[in-house]
Amino acid sequence: MLCTLSPGSFAQGNVAMTETKTSSASTSSADTQREEEVRRTSRKGKPEAKPYVSPYYSYDDDGDGVPNGRDKCPNTPKAEKVTPFGCPYDTDFDGLYDYEDKCVNEPGPKENFGCPWGDKDNDGVKDNIDKCPDTPGPLRFAGCPAPKRKDTDGDQVYDDEDVCPEIPGVIANRGCPEIKAEEKAALKKAFDNLLFETGKDVIKKSSYSALNELAEVMKKNSKTFLHLEGHTDNVGEDDANLVLSQNRAAAVKRYLEERGIDDYRITTDGQGENRPVATNDDDKGRALNRRVEMIIKYN
Repeated sequence: MLCTLSPGSFAQGNVAMTETKTSSASTSSADTQREEEVRRTSRKGKPEAKPYVSPYYSYDDDGDGVPNGRDKCPNTPKAEKVTPFGCPYDTDFDGLYDYEDKCVNEPGPKENFGCPWGDKDNDGVKDNIDKCPDTPGPLRFAGCPAPKRKDTDGDQVYDDEDVCPEIPGVIANRGCPEIKAEEKAALKKAFDNLLFETGKDVIKKSSYSALNELAEVMKKNSKTFLHLEGHTDNVGEDDANLVLSQNRAAAVKRYLEERGIDDYRITTDGQGENRPVATNDDDKGRALNRRVEMIIKYN
């Protein structure tokens, strides 16, 4: 049996389908509106949730515009200009912030309030190591006038170089009396083996054995006194070399004290680069000039 559809039937079917689609769309839109209304109703009267912010990033204790969370200097004085990390500026990079630096554009040590050491008497010796800052004198005499060349004890060693200026001695022992053979041998061994870390006043371990022997010799004779005098080559700043020579002599004294030698039996001095015993033009000569001389004297 055949079923026949007329053109009118097709038209009626299309209208029905269109009405169905329209109805579905309207229903979907209404559902969406209802869901949105429910969401609005559920939030009504309640504040919207905000992301959590740590107090460290919302507080600024020193008021410099940099929150505590990334402020490396949280106690900066008020009104000081700061870097993005909250620290004051250090224009001359000397470790002192500009507000506490009396010489903002010149680097200087903290102990001199950020200013370079001056030289009031213009003698070439900085005031921090000048023992006579108002009177010109060479570095050799720590900025004081050179003493008159005299030889009080008449032993042909001038007083400014004589470790025993009032007791006649020999040139080989810097104006002090000639020492015993045992002491001379101990001094020579200690002197020949004394080495320091480069540019420091730290004694190398290889020097310990010879210094221990020197301490034992001094223990045997309580009337033996020791004078230590540090020297350097001419590499580096004059004032730095002077301080280094003094510190190295002091380091040897400390070592011997730790081995039982009384403090009052050892004196120290430093001459920096002022008394070379060889040329400073080559490595061999400079090595000879870097030394701590040891002079035994008797009281």
